[in-house]
Amino acid sequence: MSFSEEISQYIRQKHYRQINSVLFWQDGEILAENYYNGFTAQSRNVMRSVVKSILSLAVGVALEYGLLPGLDVAVADYIPAFREGRDPLHPLITVRHLLTMTSGIYWNGGVHYHCPMMAQVWRSGNWISHIADCAVADLPGMRHNYKEFDVILLAAVLEAVCGDLYDFIDREIYTPLSIRSQRWYKSPCGIYYSVGGGREEDELTSALTAREMLQLGRLCLDGGVYDGRRIVSESYLREALAPSAADPNYGFLFWLGDGWYACRGYGGQRIHVFPEKRLIAVMQATPTSRGMAYDDVIHYGEQICSSYNSNMRSGGKYSFGL
Repeated sequence: MSFSEEISQYIRQKHYRQINSVLFWQDGEILAENYYNGFTAQSRNVMRSVVKSILSLAVGVALEYGLLPGLDVAVADYIPAFREGRDPLHPLITVRHLLTMTSGIYWNGGVHYHCPMMAQVWRSGNWISHIADCAVADLPGMRHNYKEFDVILLAAVLEAVCGDLYDFIDREIYTPLSIRSQRWYKSPCGIYYSVGGGREEDELTSALTAREMLQLGRLCLDGGVYDGRRIVSESYLREALAPSAADPNYGFLFWLGDGWYACRGYGGQRIHVFPEKRLIAVMQATPTSRGMAYDDVIHYGEQICSSYNSNMRSGGKYSFGL
């Protein structure tokens, strides 16, 4: 049985009907590329919080160009609402804190991330002003709390230093990687954001194909270089993919695990990179209210890959059926 067939068999056995694609790539070769539910190589899927990791890459580009002087600069230097004295801890919040989700701003994610706090933001006339009015519950840098507020603020900082944020990402990341995307949703108050105003049609503006997601994984795997061109600062990327002081499983908007790092979006959107094996796994799925992750599919594929590679080293044969 080929690698591709084994993955599909596993998905069928688990009754994972919402998975739309899985793609495994290793060291220049696509090992498996499977599509389900009418999806094809040209189909685009919502990214959800995978966009957070793309914003992290944009920070690395901004550093490479000197547009951002460093990670420990105060958010208040770029966002006027945070230098108005609304909270005494606002001057302490830095770009680094936004990247590690340790701003300390109060947050309650709700059930399955259906968050009333975000609904309030969407209803507000000014997202940044609304967030600035929220209490800073923890000393910045002390506690990791996965929240949308920090990412919204990061998007605002990037907009301030890079100009139009989508144009910057499209020009500096997407175009070199041959990624095509619609212009992202932008709030009425001028903030680009991955989950729009809570509507699926807004989220679809950031949708990518499985192969485009693979390109982002390859950029990270190769230290910020793609096709011989430096795109993201290498030193930044090393730091981004290392554990933060507040959470060993989180870097700069990247999830970290034993031998892997990942861009992860709600409902099963995944780019998992296993650097020592030069293996990248991509998955797309239709999000549901249950918030399924399907990470077992990725780790099952990694185990198959390790088994096949071991077989090859011992003189055996295998076929991926592609």
